[in-house]
Amino acid sequence: MVIDRKELKTAARLQIKGNVGTFFGLSIVFLIISGLSLPITVVGPLILQGPLELGLALFMIEVVRTQRGKFNTGFKGFKQFGSAFIALLLMKIFVFLWSLLFYIPGIIARLRYSMTYYIIADNPDISGGEAIGKSKEMMKGHKWELFVLLLSFFWWYVLCIITFGLASIYVSPYINAALVNYYEKLKSESIIENCQN
Repeated sequence: MVIDRKELKTAARLQIKGNVGTFFGLSIVFLIISGLSLPITVVGPLILQGPLELGLALFMIEVVRTQRGKFNTGFKGFKQFGSAFIALLLMKIFVFLWSLLFYIPGIIARLRYSMTYYIIADNPDISGGEAIGKSKEMMKGHKWELFVLLLSFFWWYVLCIITFGLASIYVSPYINAALVNYYEKLKSESIIENCQN
């Protein structure tokens, strides 16, 4: 299956209409939560990062599938706290170990595990380790493709830099929606392959 980047990005721009403000609000609240947890314990932000990232994944999946993301959806990641935390911990360990070989293996590892939170979002009973395994399987033959998709946002990244992050209010949900659309394509491809087998 050939992934059409233009199609993914066009869909993303349409899907985030009316959802940019909610995404921004969630991001600010999550930053505050992480910041407040830091004085309590140094590892506070690390403990919370997994559920918070899963919450954003759940929110963006809702945006893509229903065109309207709800603010409270962003906090549903805490319902799967265990799997989200373990997934984050394992990914950090694996990426760190691969990065020891050189920077490029670390990037490849990040791409390999990139679908983990979406998989957890769609499979509430899955463990963090299993989700990472499924992400690795899903990304076989697609890592370069995803890298090029992310690279296609280059000028948006530049805009974020020259506006001191202000443009990220729009750019961040835009990129995240494109990634969810990419996940949906990969998932449908996996379903077709499983049926053929």
